[in-house]
Amino acid sequence: MVSSLLKGAFSLVLALVSISVYAQCNGHSELCDKRYNQVAYLTTHNAFNAGDDGFNLPNQTHGLTQQLEEGVRGLMLDVYDVNGVATAYHGYSFLGTATLASNLTEIKDFLNANPNEIVTILFETYITSNMMDTVLAQVGLKPIQHVQVLGEPWPTLQEMIDSDKRLVVFSDHNNAQPGQDWYHYMWDFAVETNWENHTTSDFSCDFNRGDSINDLFIVNHFLSDATLGTGVFAQAQIINQFDYFYNRMKGCQLEQQKFINFPTVDFYEVGQTLEVVDSLNGILSSVGVADASEYSFSVSPNPSNGIFKVKLNTSNQNSTYSIYDISGKRILNGSLNQSLNLDLSKKPQGLYFLSITNSNGTETIKLVNLPN
Repeated sequence: MVSSLLKGAFSLVLALVSISVYAQCNGHSELCDKRYNQVAYLTTHNAFNAGDDGFNLPNQTHGLTQQLEEGVRGLMLDVYDVNGVATAYHGYSFLGTATLASNLTEIKDFLNANPNEIVTILFETYITSNMMDTVLAQVGLKPIQHVQVLGEPWPTLQEMIDSDKRLVVFSDHNNAQPGQDWYHYMWDFAVETNWENHTTSDFSCDFNRGDSINDLFIVNHFLSDATLGTGVFAQAQIINQFDYFYNRMKGCQLEQQKFINFPTVDFYEVGQTLEVVDSLNGILSSVGVADASEYSFSVSPNPSNGIFKVKLNTSNQNSTYSIYDISGKRILNGSLNQSLNLDLSKKPQGLYFLSITNSNGTETIKLVNLPN
């Protein structure tokens, strides 16, 4: 009897330990068994360049600690050698600076306080690898740095958590010295889209730096001032909204047949950026495109060979529609009374997005345009 009770108690302890271990990985237990390259991480462009920290012409509002606490897991940092001190700034130091050591200390403090979280740093580097190595050692981050062998499968998030190797470091310069295997050359592992976009018409899913066969995919989803190259808050208010952001990410995934790991934004707190990343990861969210049964309109056939019949399911007569391609560019728009035939037969095959605005708000549905 006692033995049975002890066995039962032991089994309960094991169950509780198991539940605790798999409680969450980067916020969700559903991600624990996914490999690092099968997960999307909300990523901030020029993450250090935050208005709250006194930077002028910022790309972000809040500093690194708040970004991490609110769900950001990828941080783009620019680092320069300023009189022998590794220093983060964007373009011109008079707009604001921070020591790399202070940035890394914020990251270390977050990782120490959150043992189930994995963070990635993507460096634009203008310092030597030895200077980088020295700062990481001084801050105390080196023991938890992950080392990935090129060509080997990435570990699962749970494996990284169990081994306490929860910081992944990439650099855009291939200057690692012997013994610095943790200092991964970004373009051996990742491919990106163009980063120099000033209007939404500049957005593209085309590959830029890196090889298309690389494991990781960075999609730059921010717009910069054409003159200053700085973040534009008003633009972020548009492109960070769920429908626009999600549609562009899914469109790029479809076009390139490649999962997006680092959707990169300015002013991450605007819109529904984290909800988009959750959706990319297969995490259900209450924000976003409505379930098909909830649409105030229907589309048939879908997929189609180019002709889509749109019909309102309500008596709403004051509707407008827009068609967007996978880059987020609007290619058609107009008014919609009760029904409409959309002709995309002369458009390239692929994925398009139909948005209809009326008294129900704005709803978006994917259109699959097949070859004739």
